[in-house]
Amino acid sequence: MVSKVNKNKIILFAADSMLGRLAKCLRIMGYDTIYRSNYKENELSELSKKGRIILTKNRKTYNSYPNTLLINHDKVRNQINIVDRSIGLTRDYSAWFKRCSICNSLLSKVEEDEARENVPDFVFSNYPKNILFCPVCKKFYWPGTHKDNILKKFRDWGF
Repeated sequence: MVSKVNKNKIILFAADSMLGRLAKCLRIMGYDTIYRSNYKENELSELSKKGRIILTKNRKTYNSYPNTLLINHDKVRNQINIVDRSIGLTRDYSAWFKRCSICNSLLSKVEEDEARENVPDFVFSNYPKNILFCPVCKKFYWPGTHKDNILKKFRDWGF
């Protein structure tokens, strides 16, 4: 039901309440992805009108809005592959890890003094220039084993 996507257009998503892990993966890949556990009445309709692709596991939702993609699998690997086959997700790795995986905000660079005060010493000593900050969640992000594990998982999934 997703119409042909203009390859030059920025792809925006809104994931329904059953697709939180998929939303997190899309955010890690750099996609602006709204996710709520509960949408207000008409909110999905408004998001669709604003150009967001609605990702849902609910057939009624799928049939109610244009630019909707039915995700009929439980495993995130299969879900992300459905999105990739339907839309063609980018392999632009420079966009990865630029959004907060929790709230979808763009991450920002952190001054070294602020990073030193807010991350473990070993993190600061290993990554003083690679620490990012979410201005909304107030969460700090840095490269490390967690990021390596995510990258390995995504590679295993074909990304």
